[in-house]
Amino acid sequence: MRNDEKIDINLTIEETQDNLSEEELAQQDYETALRYINIAEHMNKFEDQGKYYHRAIQYLKKVKPYKDVRPLLRELKKKKFNTRAEGKIELYKEACLIRDKAKTPNDYYSAQTIFSRIYHYEQTHPLVEKWTEPSVYAEAIKCNDSEEQMKLCEKLADEKASQLKHHSLFVSCTFIVCILAVLFFTRTVSFRQCLAGIYSHTGNYEKTWQNYEIVYMKNKDISAHEKALEYRYKSAKQAYKNGDENTAYKNYNALSKEDYKDSESKFVALEKARVKNTKIGEVIPFAHMDWRVLDKKDGKVLLLKDNALGSTPFDEKGQNVTWESSSVREWLNKDFLQESFTENERNSILETTVKNTPNATYKTLAGNNTKDKFFLLSCDEVAKYYDAIHETKSCWWLRTPGAAENSMSFVYKDKTVMDYGYEVTNTNITVKPAMWLNIE
Repeated sequence: MRNDEKIDINLTIEETQDNLSEEELAQQDYETALRYINIAEHMNKFEDQGKYYHRAIQYLKKVKPYKDVRPLLRELKKKKFNTRAEGKIELYKEACLIRDKAKTPNDYYSAQTIFSRIYHYEQTHPLVEKWTEPSVYAEAIKCNDSEEQMKLCEKLADEKASQLKHHSLFVSCTFIVCILAVLFFTRTVSFRQCLAGIYSHTGNYEKTWQNYEIVYMKNKDISAHEKALEYRYKSAKQAYKNGDENTAYKNYNALSKEDYKDSESKFVALEKARVKNTKIGEVIPFAHMDWRVLDKKDGKVLLLKDNALGSTPFDEKGQNVTWESSSVREWLNKDFLQESFTENERNSILETTVKNTPNATYKTLAGNNTKDKFFLLSCDEVAKYYDAIHETKSCWWLRTPGAAENSMSFVYKDKTVMDYGYEVTNTNITVKPAMWLNIE
């Protein structure tokens, strides 16, 4: 069987199910699941392995009320997502190797086909971080540019086809034509420098910096890089003046990473302007992260991290815990604040009086009010902003205490507030920080 052929094995139960008890049916489902596991482990393609692990999981879920299969379910989920991640990584490496060693357009098209396979598979089969080994997940995330690589390979294939077409002409040319061709390629850097000068005189600063950057990339000329930065800065100013905020945003963003002049403050100003123009419930980037707008008033907006930061305990010690004393509060307002935001971004985040009220159902005390730049939502705030909040792939902590001491409420994947809470030391619940941002 060829590797590119689709494999689909459906296990059917030949014996009648009419006279079987629920326990016997459960045993039958359990055996079907084991057979699917065996099939998965003999598959070569990671897509097929993932498919049959998934089927096994579905059958085991039907068995749960009659048999303790939780350890096996956890193991299969890890296998399923690790298989996906590892398969994706191996395919990505294979495609990169073909692309880097490509000599013909067909080589590039072969690489493009593999990148396309990765891209279309990950659209319908995303990885779940908590079920994937951290090192494998981190490596797989690096392969998330498969769509860009598809386009690049197509472009390189076209360029290579054009080069081969011209090369066929060169073969039939005389020795003099070959010498002229060599001279042309030796002058490529000079040509780019000349082109950059022409664009600068015509006021096309975008093309100017791009050509200077090409010169720098070819011969590592520091002066060319400095000119590229300067003209990119001019291009950003020009674009902003002409109303092209996308180009200005892109260029100030790149320049802020180079710490060039006041680009970082201008970039933050553009970020805040974008936030200012959004509607409640929309997602907007800030500090290279996506945030969802929950509220807007008095020159400030309330933002909630759109994607969770990851699974973490609410508090590592789990003794006499409130939001005020929690380790997650300390981490958000120290390490996360310092490491993930620039000085201008930090200055734009407002220090907020965070009101900590008891659990409305169980009357569990919430401790003192605090002043924080980052905080977790309360049960009341989730209810208030319910329409703006979206469903998620994981549960996330709230700062309202749960039913018992040293437990905290959380939000389920479907936005349901679980006010009875969970132990604060639980490591399977994620963190979605909120902040008030000054947009004046």
